[in-house]
Amino acid sequence: ILNPGTCLVLFYVVVCRVAMKSSELLFLYGQLDPRVRHLVFSVRCWARAHSITSSIPGAWITNFSLTVMVVFFLQQRNPPILPTLDRLKELAGPSDKCDIEGNDCTIVSDLSKITLQQNTDTLEKLLQEFFEFYGNFPFKNASINIRKGKEQTKLETTALYIQNPFETTLNISKNVNATQLERFVALCRESAWLFQQKEILQQSSDSPWGFTALLLPSVTSGAGVKSRRKRKLEPASSRIKNLLDSLKIKSVISRNCDFISHNETLTLHLTIVS
Repeated sequence: ILNPGTCLVLFYVVVCRVAMKSSELLFLYGQLDPRVRHLVFSVRCWARAHSITSSIPGAWITNFSLTVMVVFFLQQRNPPILPTLDRLKELAGPSDKCDIEGNDCTIVSDLSKITLQQNTDTLEKLLQEFFEFYGNFPFKNASINIRKGKEQTKLETTALYIQNPFETTLNISKNVNATQLERFVALCRESAWLFQQKEILQQSSDSPWGFTALLLPSVTSGAGVKSRRKRKLEPASSRIKNLLDSLKIKSVISRNCDFISHNETLTLHLTIVS
């Protein structure tokens, strides 16, 4: 007979094993296409700039949930950039079999077995379409499911429902309330709108442009246009450095994402997903 303390330890071990398998899954997705890591980084940086995510527990969207949302979005492209979790299970060999307390956590380990479809969308296009996708997603009735790679009917009335990849009866975003989800949707729509403004995409020596412009305070968040314009005076490199410090992400020089302001160029490349 197990005492309560022993049961708690066993529960903790099971949760940790499933969490480790989830991290392995996200790492695998990041290895399949470099755009995955770049897009995850860009979205997480954007989310942190607008306080969509937070280091403090609460009703915010977590980085894990946000990463799963990126994976789901990439599964929805035409053609898909990432395979579904069910497909990764189908490709798994006997040695890949993994069951954790009744949860089927089997995924293929040999990446050479995975055949990707030819999608050549640029990172810029994917980021814009990410904002458009979630700015119009039917969160009220649909849930996000990367195992199937398609929308599913919600199983509960929580604001945001993202199915746990392996513990499929759980919602990894159950903590998110309606207010935070509405902010996320509004910011996605605003960012999608900014992408359509030609002056935002054109290189400028006196104001932030491109991705940097997306990190400025939101016009719809209550800060107002004046606050947004005032923030433009601060070098973009300073804001991005602070964001990177808060994200605790190491970076190396690359030419994939450029952040330019006041003739200062900061080029960053995501090296990890988690």
